[in-house]
Amino acid sequence: EIGKSFAPMQTRLTRRRLEMAAWSIGMARRAVELLVEQANQRVLFGSKLADKQAIQWWVADLSTKIHATRMMALNCAWKQDQGMDVKTEASMLKFYATEMATDAIDKSMQAWGAMGMTKDMPLHILSTEIRTMRIYDGPSEVHRMVVGRSLLKGYWSF
Repeated sequence: EIGKSFAPMQTRLTRRRLEMAAWSIGMARRAVELLVEQANQRVLFGSKLADKQAIQWWVADLSTKIHATRMMALNCAWKQDQGMDVKTEASMLKFYATEMATDAIDKSMQAWGAMGMTKDMPLHILSTEIRTMRIYDGPSEVHRMVVGRSLLKGYWSF
C-alpha cells in the first residue's frame, strides 16, 4: 500500500544491521588470526613481533572488543527474536562492530607491513569490504545520531 512501506523497511534494516555486525565480527576474528600468525613468525630487531608489548596489547584489546561485540550481537538478536524493538541497539551495533573490525584489520595490516596491503593478502579484501560496510546502510555518523537522539529523547535507556 502506498505510503505504508517505511515500517516494514525499518524491520528489514534492523535485521540487516545485525547481519552486518556478524560479518564484522567474522572479519575482525580473521584479521586477528592473521595478526597472531604474523606476530609469531616475524622477527624484528632480534625478537619475535609477538614479544613486543604493543603487539600483545593489540591482541588483548582486539580480542576483548571482538568478544564484547559478539555479546552485544547475541543480546540484540535474542531481543529481536522476543519481539522487542531493537532499532537503537542495532544502530549501536552497526557502527561499533564495523569500526571495531576496521581497527582489527588496520592493526593486522600494520603487523604485516607493506605485505599486508598487497592484493594477494586476505587483509586487502577485508579492508575493502569493511570500509564499504561502514558506509552503506547508513554511515557511522548517522547511527551515532540515531543513538544519541534515542537516548536524549528518552526512547531508549540502559
